[in-house]
Amino acid sequence: MTIDNLFSTIILVAFLVTIFLAMGSYGAYRWRESRRPKEETRPEGDEPIYFERVTLGTEDDAASR
Repeated sequence: MTIDNLFSTIILVAFLVTIFLAMGSYGAYRWRESRRPKEETRPEGDEPIYFERVTLGTEDDAASR
């Protein structure tokens, strides 16, 4: 086996391994995204359940500053 054949074989194998790893990575990403829970909303509005706005004081206090 000549050095040219060895290098071309190494490059071909590296290219194929890269393609297979990219396909596996994309498949794992899609699987993870399909397992993510759907966004829940409150019955009275379109706001998310888990986040609420926190204010420091009332609006009157902010206006007087």
